Amino acid sequence: MNTQAWIHHFEINTRLNDHLELPDVPCALPESVRGPLAASIATFQLGESGTGSRLRRYAREVAPLENFRGYQRAIDLFIAEEQSHSQLLARVVGHLGGTLLTKQWTNSVFRRLRFLVNLEFAVQVLLTAELIAEVYYGTLYLRADDPVVHRMSQKILRDEMKHLAFQREFLSERVATFSPIGRWLWRCQFQAIHAVTATVVAWDHRLALRALGVSPADFRRRCLHAWERFQSRLEQSVETCASGQTAIVSGVAGAGLQRMDR
Repeated sequence: MNTQAWIHHFEINTRLNDHLELPDVPCALPESVRGPLAASIATFQLGESGTGSRLRRYAREVAPLENFRGYQRAIDLFIAEEQSHSQLLARVVGHLGGTLLTKQWTNSVFRRLRFLVNLEFAVQVLLTAELIAEVYYGTLYLRADDPVVHRMSQKILRDEMKHLAFQREFLSERVATFSPIGRWLWRCQFQAIHAVTATVVAWDHRLALRALGVSPADFRRRCLHAWERFQSRLEQSVETCASGQTAIVSGVAGAGLQRMDR
C-alpha cells in the first residue's frame, strides 16, 4: 500500500477543508426544504465528529507490517479530515438555521457496530457510510438550490471519492490474504451490512430526500448501485494483489530450491 502518497494527500487536503470559504449569502430555500435539510445535515455532521480512537487502535495492529508502513499516520490524517468535514457541516447547519445534535439513535448504533470485531470489519462499516455519503452529497449537489450547500457538497463529495480509493487500496491487500471461502463470506457480510444501512438511512432522512424530490426507495437503489461499483473494483484489485503475492511466494520458493541445489 502506498501509504506515503496518502499521507501527502491528506496533509494537503485537510488544510483546504479547514480554510474553505463558503458563499456569504443568506439561505433562500423555502421552509419546506430548509428545515428537513438542516436536520438531515446535522445528523451527518454528528457522524463525522468522532475521535476515531478505536480505529487508531485497530490500525496499530497492521502498522508494523512492511506493506503497511506509515498506515498509522495515514489513518490519523484520515480521521482529521473526517473531523474537518464535521466542522464544515456545522457551518452549513448554521447557515440553514438548524441545530447541531449531540446524540442521534442511528449514529449511536452505527458507532457501536463499527467496532464489534476487527480492523477489516471496522473499515467495512466505514466504507458503508462513505458509499452512502457519496450518494447523499451527490444528491445535495444536484438537488439543493443553495450556493452554500452546493459548495459544501461538492467538496465533501470529492473527498469521499478519495476515501473510497484509500479504503479500497487497504482492503485489496488484506482481503487478498483470505481463502476463497473467506472472501465470499466477507463479500456477503459487506453486502448485507450495506443493504440494511442504506435502508435505515433512506428512511431516517426521508423528509429531506422528499423535499429534494428524491424518494427513499430511489435513494436506496442508488446506494446499492454505488456498492456494486465499488465491490466490482475491489474484487479486481484483490485479484491483482493475490496474483502478486503468489508470484512473490513462488519466487522465494524457487530461490530456496536453487540454494539447495548448490
